Order: sequence, then structure tokens, then C-alpha cells
Amino acid sequence: MSVHSGDIVDLEITDMAHGGRALAKLDRFVVFIDRGVPGDKIRAKITKRKKSYAEARVLEIIQPSSIRVQPRCSHFGKCGGCRWQDIPYPLQLKFKAQHVRDNLTHLGGFVEPPVAEVIGSEDVHFYRNKMEFSFYPDESSELLLGLHKSGSYNEIFDLKQCFLQSELSNRIVELVRRKAKEFDLPAYHSSGHTGFLRFLMIREGKNTGEVMINLVTSAESHEGLNDFYESVRREFPQITSLMQNVNPTKANIATGLFERHISGQKSITERIEPYTFEISANSFFQTNTGQAAKLFSTVVEFCGFKGGEKVLDLYSGTGSLSIFVSQYADSVTGIEISDSAIDDANRNCESNGIDNCSFIQGDAIKVFGKLLTSGDKFDLVIADPPRAGLHPKIVKCLLQELPPKIVYVSCNPATLSRDLKLLCQERYELKKVQPIDMFPHTAHIETVATLTRR
Repeated sequence: MSVHSGDIVDLEITDMAHGGRALAKLDRFVVFIDRGVPGDKIRAKITKRKKSYAEARVLEIIQPSSIRVQPRCSHFGKCGGCRWQDIPYPLQLKFKAQHVRDNLTHLGGFVEPPVAEVIGSEDVHFYRNKMEFSFYPDESSELLLGLHKSGSYNEIFDLKQCFLQSELSNRIVELVRRKAKEFDLPAYHSSGHTGFLRFLMIREGKNTGEVMINLVTSAESHEGLNDFYESVRREFPQITSLMQNVNPTKANIATGLFERHISGQKSITERIEPYTFEISANSFFQTNTGQAAKLFSTVVEFCGFKGGEKVLDLYSGTGSLSIFVSQYADSVTGIEISDSAIDDANRNCESNGIDNCSFIQGDAIKVFGKLLTSGDKFDLVIADPPRAGLHPKIVKCLLQELPPKIVYVSCNPATLSRDLKLLCQERYELKKVQPIDMFPHTAHIETVATLTRR
């Protein structure tokens, strides 16, 4: 069948595809659709035509799927997050497990990969401990504070209510928006590089009740800023840490070139039994506290400690995973590029009475290479890289070091599959794969895999 960009076609959605998009077929021609639920009969417009597939946008749902559920959020469809709210949660888990299997099969080359059923989240709403909200001026320069519109990097909508973090965070967003207008603090505009307020970050200790507000601005000060801070503090005594990050560059990121401590503590704490972790404004910590506990327990299980192991933790962040496995190991060495994360990790070890963890600040490629050169040997390597996965040089170091076991924690099934393929082509065997859902109502999935040396 001939398909062209701009065509209007009737389709039936049959499956969910990579990135949370829906999938349909025109004869045998694959069409990826921006939204939809398996079983939907839709009318769609072809927006892009490639050699082996097309992309389309839903114009009308002719007949809704019988499995559809009513989204809880009034922003559903407009917001770029929580794209699976109209899919029942048990089916979300089924699609995520299949996504991991498909990647390991098609990209990794594994026949019948050992993928377990997904460990679901007990809380499917209000589960996040961190959210970032963006400021932006509308066409009349009125300040907006909210989230990105679906498919847009610079369009923001005013947030009324979000079901991801907490009811408290919703009230903080509303207050900050109102007070920013009251004290004439202008929203930053990326194209003109004008304005002051860029991002509002809220962190919460789900098990401690501590709350951090981190305001990201384009300059250090502005008329009315001190009154704004005082007003926010007065209305929300629950805030235990008030920070400001200053980012005068054009880079549209929610971190600063430097940081100001406004009031309260410089960090908040979170507890995952039996440990307490200190988290600063720009440090990485697993966003779903409840699922982080299950993730850490899965890593410990996959490590299969017998006692006396020497462990290397690549991309160790604030040391949470290093500390969690330290109770079973002889020693843990963490590698992390972020200075602030290393500081948090060392403080976390001290506050938890951990004396068998050490952390090295630097790029994982260079530090791992130096450890190899100096003859250091490890019984176990834990790797929790960013979405881009392991750098080829890290894979090369692993194949040179040849630890008896590797436990790989991944937030991207595609790069996980790529890296496991390289490792298993050489000297390793894939033993277990456990998906863990950290982000209900999205297509994202965390995965823990364990490999043993052949």
C-alpha cells in the first residue's frame, strides 16, 4: 500500500512501541502513532514517511479500546509526561516487560532472554521525590510556571495540579507562581536570553518529611527577590532547605554555575532502611523512593554476596547503592564525576557509620583505566550509567579486568541491550534480568541485569 506524508488514514492500534508510542499497521507497513491504546480504532494523519515505517498523529478516536481507563489528570494530552495514564497499570507493566525483551532480542541478539515479570510500584500517584517546573513568559509577558507541552521543548503550560510528587508540591507551585508575580520577578525567555526565573525544583524526603526548594535563576539577585523568599518561607514552614542555583548561560538546564544557600539546611535527607542519605540540590538520587528500596534489594540479590568481596561501583552518585551493598562486602570503591555527589557520598558514609566505602572523583573511563594500570582487581562490578549507557572504553576495561560478576543497572533498555551484547560476545553470560517500574504512567523502565564470567 502506498503511504505518503499528509495522508489521512483509518487504523487500529495493535501494540505499544518504543518511547511510549502506539503501533498500527497498514497492510504490513508499520505506523507509529503519537498516542493511543491497543484496540483503539482511529483516524490519523501521516506526519512522516520513511522507507520502512511512517509516523502519524491522531485526529479522531473512531472507536475507543475496551481496555481504556479515564486519566486522572486534567492536563493529560497537553502535558508531555504520564502518557500512559489511559492504560490500566497491570497492562503498563506487561508492555514494559515486553519492551525489555524485544530490545534484548532484536538489539542484543539474545534468544529467549531471562526477563522476569516487572516489579510494579505500590504507589502509582504521588511517588516522585523530585520535580522540576519551568518558568516562561506567555505572548503578553505574563509569567507561566508549569511543565512542558507534549512535543515541545520551549512551550510551557500553567500547572493546576500534578499527581506525580505530592499535594504539598502542588501548593508550593501555586504559591511560587503567585508570589513571583506579586514581587515582579520576570520569567526567563530562552530565545531572547532575558528575564530572571528559570526553574523551580522541589525535592522531598518521602520517609523523612524534609522539603527543599531550589530556585534556578539567570542572575544572582533581582529587586524583590529577598521579599519573595521571605514570603515563601513564611507560608510554608515545612520547607527545611531553601537554595538558589545561578545559571547565566544560554544552556537551558536546571543547574547553576554556582549555588547560594538561602535558609535552612543545605540539603535534605531521605531514609531507605537501614540507612539515611543526604541529598543536595544537584545530586542524583533515585526519584521513586519506594521503588529505590526494591531496586537496591534486587541489586544485592543479584550480587549473590558470599562475604569478603571487593566491589567497584561505577557511576556511584551520592553513594546510596555503594552504602547499601557495603554491609555484605569487604570493601566498595565508587567512581563519580560530580564533586557535590562525592561530598554527599562521604557525608552519607560518615552519618551511617560506614567505614568500608571510598569514593574517587573523576571520569569513569580515566579512573577505571588507572585502577587497571595499578593492578587493582575486583570480585564484582556494579554499573549504573546514564541513559547513554557504557562508553565503549568502559566495556573494554571490563573485558580487560574480567571481574567474575557484573551487575548492570539501566534506565534505557536499548543501550543496556547494546552493552550486554558486547560483553556476552566476549567473556560473559547473561543470567538474570529484572525490570523494575520506577515511573508509573510513563514508558520508562529500570532494569537490573547480572552477568557471570564464562
